[in-house]
This record gives sequence, structure tokens and C-alpha cells, in this order.
Amino acid sequence: MTDSERREETIEKTKNKWKKRLFGWVENNYDKAFLAILILAFIARFWMFLKTKDQAIWWDAADYLATAKKWAGVNSNLIDMWYYRRGFFWALFGAILFKLGLGEITLRFFIVLFSTGIIFVSYLLIKKMFNSKLALLTSLALASSWIYIFFSGRPLTNIPATFFLLTATLFFWKGYVLKEGNKFIYLFGLFFALTCLTRMQYSMFAIPFLTMVFMKEKFKFLKNKKLWGAVGIFALIFVPQMVMHTTHFGNPVSDVLNYYFGVEGISETGEVGGVGDSSKLLVYFTNLPYILDGNSKGYSSLFVFSPIYILFLIGVIYFFGDLVLGFDKIFSNKKIQKRLFIFTWIVSCFLILGRIAPHLEQRYMMQTLPFLFLIAIFPLPKLANYIHRSFKIRKKATFLVIFLALLLLLTPNMKFGNDLVESKKPSFLEVKQAGEWIKANSEPDDIIITASTPQNTYYSERPTYNFYLAPRRGMEPQNATGFYEFIEREKPKYLVLSMYEQAANSRYTWAPNYPQEYPDRVTPVQAFYQGEQPVLIIYEFNYKAS
Repeated sequence: MTDSERREETIEKTKNKWKKRLFGWVENNYDKAFLAILILAFIARFWMFLKTKDQAIWWDAADYLATAKKWAGVNSNLIDMWYYRRGFFWALFGAILFKLGLGEITLRFFIVLFSTGIIFVSYLLIKKMFNSKLALLTSLALASSWIYIFFSGRPLTNIPATFFLLTATLFFWKGYVLKEGNKFIYLFGLFFALTCLTRMQYSMFAIPFLTMVFMKEKFKFLKNKKLWGAVGIFALIFVPQMVMHTTHFGNPVSDVLNYYFGVEGISETGEVGGVGDSSKLLVYFTNLPYILDGNSKGYSSLFVFSPIYILFLIGVIYFFGDLVLGFDKIFSNKKIQKRLFIFTWIVSCFLILGRIAPHLEQRYMMQTLPFLFLIAIFPLPKLANYIHRSFKIRKKATFLVIFLALLLLLTPNMKFGNDLVESKKPSFLEVKQAGEWIKANSEPDDIIITASTPQNTYYSERPTYNFYLAPRRGMEPQNATGFYEFIEREKPKYLVLSMYEQAANSRYTWAPNYPQEYPDRVTPVQAFYQGEQPVLIIYEFNYKAS
């Protein structure tokens, strides 16, 4: 064999190796159809990326990105705004990107990849748990979900955390349930740690995992060395988070119970915050039509006509009927165990978030969508079989009809997601413009006061305080006297007042009223308008007058 032939053979082997790695999971026509859905889903999300790549960052995303800039050393004068009850992975990931000079646009593109990855991992998971037909139809619903479409344009933690969680679940199922290899159990521990480090709320999904383990082994799981290995990997990765939490709030377990669930008297800080109204415990159940279908008016009742939601209600009967009738077999019947695992996944998430979340947000439900859509489409293959038997139509043709009908039902969902993206594109633009103007017209140590604290920190890269001078939760807020004393002592450069963050404006009136009360101490230097209406004004402090 000549050198040229050897090179060609090596190249061919390398190509086959990568082909197997990338597409080795493609085993049948369902997999091929899914690959087409996955490519189209990526294109749709990349389109959202192109639409929103220059869009202004909102408060929640700015919390992470402002911290990422501080950790990356963009400006050593920036205030430590980090909230130490949160998982730090997304801020750290952003800091690495900023340090490498890749910045926000790269972070946004990673959201596109994670969002596409959710569909891929969900397909593999449901294929392992059930079959390729259900996996394919569920992936079509996930690709069309307005929640994923809209939030694919926002660099928040929900999408990456959901990707890590579903990946952890896939490894759990492969390693623990199907026993396809111990390495998958250890990978479960790794990815569940990444999940919680990205979004601490997702630690609640330990409940369905423990439920499945108990159904499989009862208390014998306490002697399962493989599971303890996964727990050890999780704990090792989680050490930095526990150290930071303990340093600022004391024991993490008692602090979480105190702060989020309102169990008083057990935390060092004594703080009770972020606790939702108990009367709204079922708020995510009543919001299911909106979560599943999307609608410009939204839904707040279970009794509405919504196509996917109606399918979901039918699916609940089909899917959980066996669980109700065969509950006494939960320790022996694998089919029943799967149903209870999914039931626990959805219900525990809805109830916990209904308790601890102070307000309803559909993005909090991302991690339940694969199973919610699975339940909704669960009767469809049965319907296809009924049509096949009754009308003597080929199986492939009946499934294709069902597939196209589902796509038609999902079209309004996709349209709503796109319309929502378009309607929100101008949001907070003036806050972004103000931050960029301040950066160009100030020194790195100049202090700024504004209600939009994290956004201004991110865009201006200047030390920024809010009106009550506590830019990080847990800091002691100041009153009007403290505000005036701070101005005289620290001599901030600019005061920014806007129509945004009105809750802060109405609660802390001393800042919005400052230009009227002391017109000789501040001078308006820049304003941003919507039409002829000013929506944001930047005032410069005049210390000679004081």
C-alpha cells in the first residue's frame, strides 16, 4: 500500500469515526425524521438569535452578566452584586467568555445551542423511556413551544439548566434504570451538579429521582455504591457553592427552608423572602393552557378551549390511568414506576414553585415541558392505530396524517412565540443606550445611581447603586437621609431616572423627587425618548452648588 493510499484510508477511518459519533444514534426512519426536526429547530432558534442579538438585556439576565464582567476583571471598581443563594455556574461561564474577549453575543449563541440540545436530549430520553414514535411527536411539540422560542433569545439560566437537567435524567435512566453502564450513573451526578450550580431551584428534582430509586430498591438503595459514587461527585463539585452560601447566609439547608419556605427561627439571618402566597399554590396548574399553547391574552383558568391543552387533558387519563389502577404495583411494575416518576416530576415542581415563587413565570416550567407534551401526544399513536384498523390505511400514512395534524395544531404556538419576540425587541432599549452613554462619558471609578442597577452595571461598567443603596439582596437598605448623606460623602457622577423599574421609583420617592427638590444640585445632561416622550433622563450632580 502506498503512502497516498494509507493517507486516504486514515482519512476515511476518521470520517467514519466522526460519523458514528455524531449520527450513530440514527437507527430508523423515526430518527431520520427527528434529525430533520432538529435541524429546523436549530434554524428557527438561530433566526431568533439574529433578531435579538442586539436586544437590550433585562434585569434577570443582567444580574448574571454584570457579575460575569466583575469576575472577568473588566473594572475592579464594580460593586459585588452577586446573590450568593444562586448557583454560580452561568456567571462563571460568562466571566470566562468575557475574559477571552468573546462577550455577550457568544453567550447568546450558546443559548441557541442549549435550546436545540434540549430537543435532542428529550428525544433520546423519551425514546429510552417509551418509543421512537412518542419521542418524535414530543420533539415536534418542543421545537414549536413558544416558551423555548421566546427564551432562546434571552441569555438567562433556564435553558442551560434545563439542558443539564434533562441530560442528567437521560444518564440516570441509562445507568440506573436500564443498567447500560455504571459510567452513566456517575455522569448523572456530574450533570445534576451542573444543573443545580446553574439554577439552584432545580435541586427540587432530587424528589422524582429519589422516588424512582425508592420504588426500585426501597431502603436497599442506601447500600448502592454506584449511587453513592454519583452523590460523591455531586458533593465534590458543589463544595464551592456550599462554602459561598455558608459564608453569607449560614447553614444552606436551614437558610433555604427559612428564606424560601417561610420556616422561621432556624436560620442565622432570619430572612424570610421570596415566599409565594399560599393561596397561589396551584397557579401553575391553572396556567397550563398558556404554558402549552400560548395566547396573546394568556390563560388563568383550567376551563378554556386550547387545542394542545385539550389533548393534554385526554392524555392525562390515558397516561395516568394505569398508575391509578395499578398503584399497588409500584414496587414491581416498570410501567407504573415510569408513570409515577413523571407524575412526581411535574406535580412536585408545580407545587414547590407555586409556594416559593413570588410571581408566575412560564419560563420556570421549561423542565416539565418534555413530559407535559409527552402526555398531550400520548393518545395520538393509539389514534393512528385505530384509523389504520378501521379504514385499512397503511400505518406509515396514518402516522404521517397524525404528524401533520399535530404540526397544524402547533402552528399558532410558533407564531405566538415569534410575535412575542417581535413585540419585546424594543424593551429597555433606553436603559442600554444610557449605560453605553455613561461609559463613554465617565471615569471607571465614577458612581452611578439608578433603579436599573444590574443593567447599568453591565452596560456602563461603572459602580452602580440603586435608590436605597443596597445593590445586592441581603444588604441593609437606606432611607432618604442615608441617600442624601451618601451623595455628599461619595459624590456620585450621575443620577438616572426612567419609566422602567417603576416599583422602585414609587417606593423610594426621594430619588425621583431629587431633581425637583434640589434643581440647583443636578443638571440634565442626556435624555432618551419614545416619540416625543422622554422615558429616561440622566442628571449630572453639581457639587459646587451644594
